[in-house]
Amino acid sequence: MKLRAIAVTISATALSLGMAGSAGASLGSQARPAPQVAGTRLQSALLPASAFGSGFTVFNRHNSGRTLLSSQALIRPSNLSCVNFEEYTFVAGFGNTAGAFDSINNPSPAFSNYPSVVLGGDQAVLQFKSAGAAASFYNRAYARYNQCSAFKEPDPADQTTVELTTQSLSNTIIAGHRAFQLIQHANYASLSGFDFYDVTAVVLAGTNVYTVDDVNGTNDPISGSLLSRLISRVQALYKH
Repeated sequence: MKLRAIAVTISATALSLGMAGSAGASLGSQARPAPQVAGTRLQSALLPASAFGSGFTVFNRHNSGRTLLSSQALIRPSNLSCVNFEEYTFVAGFGNTAGAFDSINNPSPAFSNYPSVVLGGDQAVLQFKSAGAAASFYNRAYARYNQCSAFKEPDPADQTTVELTTQSLSNTIIAGHRAFQLIQHANYASLSGFDFYDVTAVVLAGTNVYTVDDVNGTNDPISGSLLSRLISRVQALYKH
């Protein structure tokens, strides 16, 4: 079964425009540029599907390619409708120099164990040329999630719709980094009689912004240990 969180796609326009240049500019005469890797490398560090649950699979993968992108922001979260901001996953276009994304699917959700069931989720990382640029995007993303407190969106994968209503949006610390957790009630037209929750965690760590979400029946927030593992795997790419 595919849900909103699983049916997200990359914006082809943003990707083609975002690959127009290089992010090799100096950060200043007194500072060394932050280490950078291409989108293909970022994707290699994403968590295996098994980290999300036994039998889970990856079915939708995107990255920004083998070269660094321009750091010019072509789109901002505030310019996107709530549907586009939350339904589509962009690996390029926000001024990030690289990005990678995986969708995770639970092919056999045990509805007999409801509400202790996870239907699937996503993981993504956006890399920016500086910590300041990453923090700017993180703050804009928080503001957009805060504004999008209730809306309805299509789920074309299942030919249905989902109505998302925010239950909580809270700041926290994950693995020593600034983060926020978002919990939205997800009313799927095709799942009448079941309450599900779209849960999202976003972490700002250095020059990267990490996002992990899932759809579950218990409104449990995203595990801090899961995000810590993801951050550690990506940070290992920068070690020489």
